[in-house]
Amino acid sequence: MELWVVFTIAAAATQALRTAVQRRMTTTIGNLGASYIRFSYAFPIAWLFLFLYSEHAGTALPNLPAKFWIWINLAALTQVIFTILLVQLFSHRSFAAAVAFSKTEVLQTAIFEALILGVVVTLQTGVAIALGVFATVLLSFAKANLAFANLRGAIFSRQVAIGLAAGAFLGFCTVCYGAALHTMIGGDVIGNAMYAAAIGTTIQAICFGIYIFIVRREQFIASFVAWRQCSMAGIWAATTSICWFAGFALYSVAPVRAVGQIELLFSVGFSVLYFNERISRVEFTAIAMLATSIIMVLLD
Repeated sequence: MELWVVFTIAAAATQALRTAVQRRMTTTIGNLGASYIRFSYAFPIAWLFLFLYSEHAGTALPNLPAKFWIWINLAALTQVIFTILLVQLFSHRSFAAAVAFSKTEVLQTAIFEALILGVVVTLQTGVAIALGVFATVLLSFAKANLAFANLRGAIFSRQVAIGLAAGAFLGFCTVCYGAALHTMIGGDVIGNAMYAAAIGTTIQAICFGIYIFIVRREQFIASFVAWRQCSMAGIWAATTSICWFAGFALYSVAPVRAVGQIELLFSVGFSVLYFNERISRVEFTAIAMLATSIIMVLLD
């Protein structure tokens, strides 16, 4: 198995764990507070991981040219905007449809990567990405018990437009991270991924922290009061970022994100094993399609 696949699967698994912690914390510190802990608790842990790795491996940190700082700031800021847009959807009636369309992020990533970096996926990977996106949207609809007969009004709603915009920001964000990693001079893959993750999460913690302090100060404070419960989210978030960045450094961004959709399979597995939830026929079909799309990318 290629190294980029290992890092991608690890990123998907730890992201599923991070999301589980965040969901549990929403009742305690609110939606924005639960979103903020993925940054506020991740950045010091990311720096700690970098220090420990540098001491153990004995490798020097890479040089960071001006282009790196442009890409990393664009990536960090667009991910913050994505998070804000997604949180705004939580209170809307069309939330399920909107979040489903935010899953088009992988397809939008492929488009941005082609337009910005000139990296075009193969026909097989392109078909696999389209199939995977359709499967994730279908799975989102199925899990929300959203009838297709009632989708006409939801699809043309403002909330779905926000969902698509959120997917676009996340797609652009991942391409920017990939571009930033490829501007780093020297170092090794793991060390560079840790360095970029530490810098990126620091920028995000500051920017998102200013935003939440202004609009939901009580949630900002609550996220630090509940530090014992929130700290695990930081560990998983830092690990997730490092694994994603290592994958981006080793391979094209779009295929990495396509394989990363295996996170949904992990989430479904958790639901069945730990919450005794049953899988509907539509969900099973979507899962089979998603698994097929991932295999197609891996075999390309």
